[in-house]
Amino acid sequence: MTTDFDNYIAHPLANMFPMIEGNAFEELKRDIAAQGILEPIRLYQGMILDGRNRYAAAKACGHEFSVDDFVQWEGTLAEAEAWVISTNLHRRQLTTKQKQDLIMDMVKRNPTLSDREIARQIGVSNSTVGAARDRLTNSPEVRRYEQFKSQWKKFSDAECMTFRATCHRGPGDPDWGL
Repeated sequence: MTTDFDNYIAHPLANMFPMIEGNAFEELKRDIAAQGILEPIRLYQGMILDGRNRYAAAKACGHEFSVDDFVQWEGTLAEAEAWVISTNLHRRQLTTKQKQDLIMDMVKRNPTLSDREIARQIGVSNSTVGAARDRLTNSPEVRRYEQFKSQWKKFSDAECMTFRATCHRGPGDPDWGL
């Protein structure tokens, strides 16, 4: 039985972190072309949990994959997420924006986790996570929507019907904007 090593996709957990680009990617390609894949690519649920950059660089430089280039990661989904975060945070120099995106993603995917727990997993302060959570739940868009909802409740049924009818008109309608 042969394995098709050329068609793996990234696990959604792996996509929490950005791919490397530019010189760093070119250096990785050169290294893999010269030495092969030194750290195996970790698979979970049939997808790449860790090693997307090694995989992409190896494909780009024409590396002939073998079974030795891959290992199966075992554990629960929660354990896989914690492992991806821990491994990548220690390996990468993330920008402030990338860290903020990671925090926001963690809060969205795990709304019941405390700020302290998310902070512990990511390696930031719990106040940083709290501020990010506050921006998510109290963003300007959310505040405008909440204000609109409270104003909408004050309208009569007739006013609501008029508003809805007006919103369905377009610039070509002579009564549009009235």
